[in-house]
Amino acid sequence: MQHDPQTCQASQTTAPVGGGQWTWWAWCLWLPACVGFAALLAWASLEIGRHFSPLLVFPLLIGLVLGASLVALMRLGQMGHRPTAWLAVLLSVAAVVVGQHYFGYRSALARIKREDPIVRRARQVFGDLVQGDLAPGPRNLADYLQQRAAQGRTLRTVFGTCTARGPWAWSSWAIDGLLVLLPAVVMMGFALRRPFCGRCGSWYATRRRGRLPSEAARRLAEELQLPAENVTGGAWYRLICCNQGCTPTGFSLSCKKPVAAHSPEIVWLDDRRRDRVIKILDQSRGPQ
Repeated sequence: MQHDPQTCQASQTTAPVGGGQWTWWAWCLWLPACVGFAALLAWASLEIGRHFSPLLVFPLLIGLVLGASLVALMRLGQMGHRPTAWLAVLLSVAAVVVGQHYFGYRSALARIKREDPIVRRARQVFGDLVQGDLAPGPRNLADYLQQRAAQGRTLRTVFGTCTARGPWAWSSWAIDGLLVLLPAVVMMGFALRRPFCGRCGSWYATRRRGRLPSEAARRLAEELQLPAENVTGGAWYRLICCNQGCTPTGFSLSCKKPVAAHSPEIVWLDDRRRDRVIKILDQSRGPQ
């Protein structure tokens, strides 16, 4: 079954392409929600990283969690404007990367605030026996990062432990940021390949799927002008559409498992062909 991914030769129905329209609610509600979740993830990752933070693997896991969460928020909110989705990825990754350092900076200030009265009281009690002073606290986030880079970042690898200082510390943070960005971009890229209905503003999803007996598969192959010899032993089917069932409706028929919703093997049906396909499915004895 070979046909153009945008127009099916059997039905001559144009496949849904492009994304949704720009909306105020996406910028005022959905986008801030994504960035807010990313900030929460930054705080959680900092706390978890104090106990478990394998080199290279940990930022990749953070990126996977972030990417999956953004895709889920996009589906739940039926947000289909692709530029807004990519902006959410960039802002959320920035919120995670910068947020980790910011929460670390706030934690350092809180620690100094707790320890300073203890040192002062000890000096009052023991006098000169208490030597030295607390290191001066960072004036801002940039100063905090400079102090951390100067102190060095401990990197634990399978080859041993090393300390990255100065430019090497900054480079390690940059690599961590890229490792967070990579899986988030890949997951969002795959998610945006799914069709989106601009009429009702919803993502296409699987409504029916299952295994068809050979007779029903043959009738559907004839109806859609597909090679019937490929379905002699039965076939898998998949029906996808938007929330309100707008035209076109996607349908796949394969001797293997149903193909993905963005695959060129999807046949796009108009209302008449969709009704006939659904009638054949209802009459079949296969699973619905």
